[in-house]
Amino acid sequence: MAFAPHQFDYLLAMGFIFAFLDAYNIGANDVANSFATSVSSRSLKLWQACILAAIGEFLGAVLLGARVTGAIKNNIGNSPQ
Repeated sequence: MAFAPHQFDYLLAMGFIFAFLDAYNIGANDVANSFATSVSSRSLKLWQACILAAIGEFLGAVLLGARVTGAIKNNIGNSPQ
């Protein structure tokens, strides 16, 4: 029995959706841990923390994403025994 080339594309789409949601939730948790003390001590307002967090998350992903991926690929995957 042969499979059609695009028979399981829905699984790939579902995987992308869940990977995006997982990354979004992990990032939101990291941001909440970082800015919770600043907001609760009232040194930053909530909207200020949200803007700073969005800028920081975006810049971190764009500027450091390839470096982190490379470190995982080269240093963790090929660790000496």
